[in-house]
Amino acid sequence: MLIGVVVMSVLGVVFAVQSGDPRWLVLSLPFTLMLLVAGRYAPSGYRLADDGLHVERRARARVIAYRRIRRVDRDARRLNGLTVMGSNGVFGRFGKFWNPSLGFYSLELTNRDHVVWLTTDAGLVGLSPDRPDEFVARLAERLGR
Repeated sequence: MLIGVVVMSVLGVVFAVQSGDPRWLVLSLPFTLMLLVAGRYAPSGYRLADDGLHVERRARARVIAYRRIRRVDRDARRLNGLTVMGSNGVFGRFGKFWNPSLGFYSLELTNRDHVVWLTTDAGLVGLSPDRPDEFVARLAERLGR
C-alpha cells in the first residue's frame, strides 16, 4: 500500500510536468486516503477495562464486552484466508476474514507470533498482545474462569 502511494505520487508529478496538467497530481489521492484510513483503524494495543476488552486504535477503540466472550485460548489456527473487509499490510492484519476451516472471523493483529483467540457471541476474534500468556491469565481472571 505504501509503495503504491509513493509510486502513484511520483507518476502524478511526472505526468503533471510532462503534460502541464496539474490534475495528474491527484493520482495518488485514493491510495493516500486508504493508507490514512488503515492507519487510523490499525490496532495499537489491548486494555482490560471495567466495561470489557478494549482494542486500542487511533480512531475509536473497539470494545468487546466480557459477557460476550465465551472462551479464550492460544490454540494454533490458520491465519490465511480471504480478506472480506480489512487490511493485511503495513499496519498489521485487522478486519473481517474468511477461510474454509474457521469460516468468518475477525483479526486485530499487530503481529502473527503471539495470537490469542477469543470465542465470542459474534465469532472468533484473534488478538496479538505482547505478553500473551499473561494476557490470557488476566482475561480469564476477569471472566471468572
